[in-house]
Order: sequence, then C-alpha cells, then structure tokens
Amino acid sequence: MSSPYRTNNPLEYAEVDGIVIDERSPSPNMRGVGTGTACLVGMFQRGVHSMEQVVSTKDFHKKYGKSNFLGNIQLKNKNFSNLKIIRVEATGAAKATLTCDAKIKFTAKTKGAYGNKISVTIEAGSTSGKKYTIKDTNEGANEIFPDEIFDNVAITDITPFLKSVLVDVETLSTAAEPAAQVATMLAAGSEGTVADTDYESAIAKAAVENSCNILFLDEYSASRNQLMKLHAGETNDKIVICSHGMDDTVAEIVTDLKLTRNADGRIVYAINWIPTTINAVEVVTSPAAWLASILSQTSPTIDPARASNTTFMWGANGVYMKELTRSDYKTFMAEGGSAFEYDQDLAGTGVKPRSGIVNQIADTSKLTVVRRRMTDYLINSFGRFLKLYQNDVNRKEKRNEIKGAYLVWDNGQVKDGILPSDNEVSGGKALLLDMESENDNDSLAEGKVYILYKRRIFSSMRFIILKAEIGESVIVKEQ
Repeated sequence: MSSPYRTNNPLEYAEVDGIVIDERSPSPNMRGVGTGTACLVGMFQRGVHSMEQVVSTKDFHKKYGKSNFLGNIQLKNKNFSNLKIIRVEATGAAKATLTCDAKIKFTAKTKGAYGNKISVTIEAGSTSGKKYTIKDTNEGANEIFPDEIFDNVAITDITPFLKSVLVDVETLSTAAEPAAQVATMLAAGSEGTVADTDYESAIAKAAVENSCNILFLDEYSASRNQLMKLHAGETNDKIVICSHGMDDTVAEIVTDLKLTRNADGRIVYAINWIPTTINAVEVVTSPAAWLASILSQTSPTIDPARASNTTFMWGANGVYMKELTRSDYKTFMAEGGSAFEYDQDLAGTGVKPRSGIVNQIADTSKLTVVRRRMTDYLINSFGRFLKLYQNDVNRKEKRNEIKGAYLVWDNGQVKDGILPSDNEVSGGKALLLDMESENDNDSLAEGKVYILYKRRIFSSMRFIILKAEIGESVIVKEQ
C-alpha cells in the first residue's frame, strides 16, 4: 500500500495513481520592526572591539568592566530598551602578559591596562601536575569573575585544559613542569592614545545593515561630529546623535550645527549637558546619551520633546547651561539643534528637550524627529515583509496578498494609536496603497512590481496657541 505523496508542484499531481497531498502555508503576516536599538561607541575598561548586544547591567559589567571610563559614565542613571556597544580600540593599546619560568605565557583577553590587575599563581597539583589560580583584582571583578582554579594540569595538556575567561594560555616549552610561583600580576597592558581615526574605525562597525536605530558617542568633538555625519550619509538607515563640548558657547554650537547638516534628516544635535549623581558625586554628562535614552524607550510616534518624557530623565539633576534664554532656544531651533531645558512646572525632573527636531532646516517636511523615526518604522516594516515575496510568481493574486497583509497590519497600528485613521484627516484619507496603477505589461514582464504607498502620520503639538481675551468689557458671543 503506497503512502500519500506530498508535493506543492502541480506538474506532479498526475504522475501516478494515488493520493497527493498539497499542503500550503497561509499567507504571511506583516509585523513591525523595532526602532529602539541604541548603540554606544566609546571607551571602556575591557571588551572586544566588535558590536555586541548588552542584555543586563551584569552582562555589561562582565563584558566591559565596572569602571569610570567615559563609556560607563554615559550609561549611568538612564535606561535603554535595547542596547549595543562598540568599544573603541585606542592606537597603541596593548594586552598585558606574563611569562612563567619560560614555559607558559599568559595574555589578557583584551587590550588595555585592565589586564595588569590579573594575577597568576602556580602551585603543586593535588595529585599531579600543577595547580593554576587566575584572579581578577580589578574593581568589582569578584562579583563577575570568581577565582579560576585549574588543578592537576600537566604542562603537555595545559592549552586545551586551562579554559580561562580572563586570559589566553600559550605553551612555550613542555620539557618540564613550570616552577611554583606566588601570585604575580600580568604586565605591560596599555590603553594607548585614542585618536579620531580610532573612533572612525569603531563607527564603521555600525555600517552593517540593521545594526541599530540610534548611534551615539561617549565623547564629542567637531571632527567626531563630522565622522558621524559621514556615517549617516553612507548608511542612510539610522539616526545619529551629535553634540558639543561642555563649555562651548552658543555661537560655537551654532557654528558646529551648520557643519553637521544632513539632507535626509538623520542627525539629531543634542545641546546642553546634564548633571547627574554618580557614586555620591555630581558629574556633568553629555546630552547625547540622555537623548538616545529617550528615543530608545519611546515609540517612533512620540516626540522626544513631549512633556511627559521627563519621566525618562529620572537621573538628571537639571541642566548645565542654566542661563539660556528664549532667544537662545529660538536660535538653536532655527539652526537645527535640539536643546535640553529645565521646566520646574513639569512633573519629575522637569528636564527634557525643548524642540524635537533634526538638523535639517531647508526642508520643513523633514524637520521633526517623529517624521524621521516614523518614516523608518513604516518603510522598514513594509520593506522587510516584502522580502518574503522576492522572486515569487508576479501575478495579481500575490500582489493582493501583499496589500491584504499590509492593510491588516495598518489597522492594528491605528487601533494601537500609532497611526491616524481616516477620521483624523480632513478632506482626504490617511492611507493610499495602490498595487496596480503604476504597473503595466512591460514592467510586469521585466519582473518589476511598483507599489504606490502614501501614509499620513501623527504630528506633535509643538506650538500650542491660546488666544485669550479677558476683561470687564468683554462680551462673549458664539463664534
């Protein structure tokens, strides 16, 4: 008795008498892509020099150290919905090493002075060989890395046996076991001298497609802002945050704003440093990391300058430039800068950006951060879904599948309050999705499918005007 034959090929249906099962998958569903992945490029105590995901504070300390390096400082007292790190490798940085009795060499896993506080102890093994104890004496390391103890290890078998998370081991001679040695620190680890070219190399690691949504640095200068501007133009897939020096004047900030414009609105220039308390001491920190934190934790439809965003600034103690006037904020907005303010009437810390704009002043339709983030959200979500149909049969049924799946997803976005419905639009509709009018026989024969897509998004209430007339002689009439 023959078993049922399974196939999706209609040409095989009548090859031989029997039962044919043609099991089809339902049409795919569309889903939104995230917009809150922030990536910090900066200096850390230790760690690899590739882009790495951080899933918790403990995971961060394990990978990058518990220290007061600039990268650590920028993450203090703020949250991120999704965080990645790229450690900058400074020019001349070196790994710490220790050679024992000319027989074994220990080398720190990563470059930097961090390795100089890793110690190695060699004792007689309990029954044979040697006992190796590797200890990390850096601040807070005992919470992350307990002492590594490897007992009864023969010199001929040390490389595969001694699997350390702190050091790499190299056998130099197997003629005899190494002599005993008291706890001895590795040495010659060096941080090197960081240069802009080192930041350039690190920023380039974020050029991978879909690497992150928001890119920011631990420390800024005019030259590093230019590196971020170049990255935004080359990748064209994320928001990059630029900023200024702590004591830069309004005039100096405006000059840098003019040099960092991006035609597509992918640069947000954060202004006004933020004091925060770290280890019981107030430290003034770059506004870029605070803005990245707000963007990471909010929906793309939310303006970073929304009043209630003060809740995301729980670690802020105010703003550094307290003397900024309305005229200064007007200047910053006119030049494409997003400056933080302190408003004592707002809940929480009272600290938030005053204008949620990108550094794009020529085209007002590209001015807001919301427009940039929502555009990326809609296009990336739709574009990723369309990959499922690449090189599929170019027929109307398939095009209708695409349209149907999008409309279901769009309705869900409307219900969730992310997109406006037709009721929010006066004299038109909120959505146009046309799968046919742009296609003709020639374009279809060439394997092309044109999709005409227009979508209204919510604006934010940036300017609220209360028109008031109050007085003893006022007579109120219906408008």
